[in-house]
Amino acid sequence: MAKYLIINADDSGLAPGINQAVIDLHQAGVVTSTSLMVNMPGFKDAVKRIRHVPTLGVGLHFNLSEGSPIAPPNWIPSLVDHKGEFSNNLGWDESDVMTELKAQMHRLQSAGINPTHIDSHGFIQKRMAVCRPMLILARTMNLPMRRTGWEPDPRINSLPGVVDKFFSNVYFEDNGKSLLLSNLNSVPHGTTELICHPGYVDEYLPKVSTWTRVREIEYSVLADPEVIKTIRRLKIILVNYGHLKYFGILANKIISMTPMQKV
Repeated sequence: MAKYLIINADDSGLAPGINQAVIDLHQAGVVTSTSLMVNMPGFKDAVKRIRHVPTLGVGLHFNLSEGSPIAPPNWIPSLVDHKGEFSNNLGWDESDVMTELKAQMHRLQSAGINPTHIDSHGFIQKRMAVCRPMLILARTMNLPMRRTGWEPDPRINSLPGVVDKFFSNVYFEDNGKSLLLSNLNSVPHGTTELICHPGYVDEYLPKVSTWTRVREIEYSVLADPEVIKTIRRLKIILVNYGHLKYFGILANKIISMTPMQKV
């Protein structure tokens, strides 16, 4: 059984500098997938850039903590504060979550993006009020959903394209490069997702995220030539969630597949 790896860059749509960094790493042969935040200032910029790279897998990065919702605030009272912005009080009503989830997915699709998967910002899918609506929508749309191992609903295991292993580390600390190389060496046979948070600091990023310089550090780690060399040496096949869904790779079982991309 081969080693299939998704390298997914979270937080596209947050700011143009993040969008471009993701594209650059994809074109460098490292990042294969990204998760897009549809309610953030860099969304339209991300869509314009993504249209030029059809080989990049793009999923919905479901967000309930940053910025303003897509659904009208009076439709989702448990999610917002008196200003109509996300409240982060975690007292989420499941029906409100579903309403906002559908609204974010609709915005992604209306922009011409055919989503390859669904995941969430800040791993909020570990809460049942979020996990269950995400599972329902993923099943309805026949989409893979990121499995972190923290989901409270075991039905995630029956979705298409669920990976066998998940790496959630950050790579901007002093041991970032060694940690990334260690994770690559630990990729098992089967399917794995490794997430990352690369970006360039532009004038917009400090306004929407406290993670600024750390994103540039992570970009440098991912762009290091030793990363590509390690992937080649280990004969890891880079894919995105679209490949897992459409070419028959399921969690813990590979039915049949012609490798889509060898680095």
